Amino acid sequence: MPVRSGGWKTNLVAALVCMVLAGHAVGARAQDEPSPTYATLADPSDKWHLFTNFGAGEVSGGYGEFLETPYHYELAIARHLSGGRWRLGGGLQFGSMEMSSPYQDQQEWAHLETFGSGTRMFGSGRLRPYLQGRVGLVRIHPRSELFYNKDPEGLEPGDSPTKATNGIGFTALGGLEIGLRPGLALDVAGYWTWYGTQEYDLSPISMDPVSDGNDVGVKVGLAWQPFVAWPHRTLGSPVLVDPVTGVPVPLPPDDELRDAWGVPRSWGWATAEMLGINFGASMFNEYVRDANFNQISPRSFWHNLEEGFTWDDNKFKTNQLIHPFNGSAYFNAARANGIEFWGSSFMALAGAFTWEAFGETHPMSFNDMVSTAIGGVARGEMAFRISSAILDNTSRGKGRVGREAAAFLVNPIRGFNRLVSGDASEVKGNPSDPHDHVPPHLGVNLRVGARAMGEGESITENTNYYGFAEVSVAYGNPWENERRRPYDRFDLVAGLNFGDKTALGRLLIRGDIVSLPLGDGERHTFAVQQDFDYIDNEAYEYGGQSFGAALQSRFTLSSDHALWSRLQGYAILLGAINSDLAFLADVADQERYREYDYGPGVGGSWELYLRRKGRAFLSARYRYSYINVSNGSVYNDTDRNLGLNSDHDVHQFAATLDVPVTARIAVGVDASIFLRRSRYDLTGTGETGIETGVRTVTQRNPEVRAFVGWQW
Repeated sequence: MPVRSGGWKTNLVAALVCMVLAGHAVGARAQDEPSPTYATLADPSDKWHLFTNFGAGEVSGGYGEFLETPYHYELAIARHLSGGRWRLGGGLQFGSMEMSSPYQDQQEWAHLETFGSGTRMFGSGRLRPYLQGRVGLVRIHPRSELFYNKDPEGLEPGDSPTKATNGIGFTALGGLEIGLRPGLALDVAGYWTWYGTQEYDLSPISMDPVSDGNDVGVKVGLAWQPFVAWPHRTLGSPVLVDPVTGVPVPLPPDDELRDAWGVPRSWGWATAEMLGINFGASMFNEYVRDANFNQISPRSFWHNLEEGFTWDDNKFKTNQLIHPFNGSAYFNAARANGIEFWGSSFMALAGAFTWEAFGETHPMSFNDMVSTAIGGVARGEMAFRISSAILDNTSRGKGRVGREAAAFLVNPIRGFNRLVSGDASEVKGNPSDPHDHVPPHLGVNLRVGARAMGEGESITENTNYYGFAEVSVAYGNPWENERRRPYDRFDLVAGLNFGDKTALGRLLIRGDIVSLPLGDGERHTFAVQQDFDYIDNEAYEYGGQSFGAALQSRFTLSSDHALWSRLQGYAILLGAINSDLAFLADVADQERYREYDYGPGVGGSWELYLRRKGRAFLSARYRYSYINVSNGSVYNDTDRNLGLNSDHDVHQFAATLDVPVTARIAVGVDASIFLRRSRYDLTGTGETGIETGVRTVTQRNPEVRAFVGWQW
């Protein structure tokens, strides 16, 4: 929570955050002053086309001897060449074929393709005929149990028990685009495809090996030119250089057309990037991981929608850390395309649903929707703000390269967009509002040291020793921020644990969604706050997505001393906590036993910071969470009338002492306790082999850390 003012800390934010979140420290301030130049805002091109369609047909050739009814979904992109008659592009196709009688009850065979395309257009009006040729990499991958070549019981979760075969395919299409409105057209086409693969062994169904197939059918979908569908955009670019000095001047404030960094607002590109992230990940998992959940097609789409949401059994790190990272990618697909916070939050939700429904063959997961979408908003906006503080459009040379590389590590989607748009190298002004660049109040604290964690009443019981590095960022000021948009003030704590089970052991984000000064605003501020919690170590696991109300206050004790506080109450949308009986979780297509419970809850926290000469030297924090289990330590069997329910009380307390040695360096120590009290109602569970009755379990983990700190 401590904050200090000053925009000179940009390089430190770059180095420290990258070190903790990405494992690297990159970034340096430019040494050379920018030479006079004319910098311009990039003008979006109307030559790009996005395509999505569904298709169906018939299969013949070798694969047609035992497969039938191919269905597929396609996502593609193309660009007009000069003159507008030719388009070059590429895309992804996800298809499947059913096994014919007597194997019609077996699961389908996937027919996946990654292709390049060339298209010749024969019109530019409302009706636009075309011919298209494609060359693609083909992958055929069965899901049928008849073709298992590995025992599924002995596989690692997510591994495929069937063998895939690869090859090449050629497709010819004849189609017609029918204009619906500027930039949007109905796309109808007929196609013929030949594909050849490595031989596939069909001995399980007493047939000779197969290596080729032919498809013929129709496709129906949409063709979209995202910038043409933006008729009110302004053409041309303003001069952003002082005509006398030649120095780049600040960019104009954001408006309905561009964000504060001059990026054109485009839902088309944001949607295309979100879909590309999801379906690109599907292809990556299929080809690189050989996963068992990426043989997707319209059949799997429909099956998932019919089955609805369930729960999954993924590892804690996957669900509580990696899924929110994916959500931040969807969020920044919009944020990096000029869309504001709320629109980007919608994109995080849309991206999460697209993956759950259409990106994998596993059933849709309710817990993934929450952690990906809601957690993605917190991680995404945090990454966007920190990358903004790192970037400097006026810098040049090695300093510019370092800044762009550091920002890329913090926010890969934004970094990619800056590279392909040219913003990564163009010299121009920075945003005129400092809250969109380096905020007026920014504090950074790096700690490196050793930690000891015990289990029981004393730190000396079952003690383990580790090293750690932790960075905290206090972005904005609760009382003095001139602007109060979402995340104009947030706190970040990210910690690396050396020798523990996971490298990133702690990631906490507390961001103000709404902030209102109370009275004159000098002492108290009310905020609606979003909380992201991820703590993972060998002793315990705790994570969750929460929203609540916070009262942030400060009191002057003397000319050198002040007391800052935060009092908060919150609702936990979905919390995750390690549990003794979570292996009883009712999940779809279970591949492993989950070690943690899921459930909603409520909680509260208080924080006190005693400050001397603008720096916090003594602090205390307490956080309480109550989680009522919805999935995990719950066993239901209506036939036998069994039931198992649980809830958890989670207490977290910490106190920290920082003793300054120099103006920037301090030594310190902190002590903390994690306490979990869990109540399991085992009534009626005798047939499960678990002793009946009510069981209460207590877990207590004290921890002590000693460190050297650098504060700015």
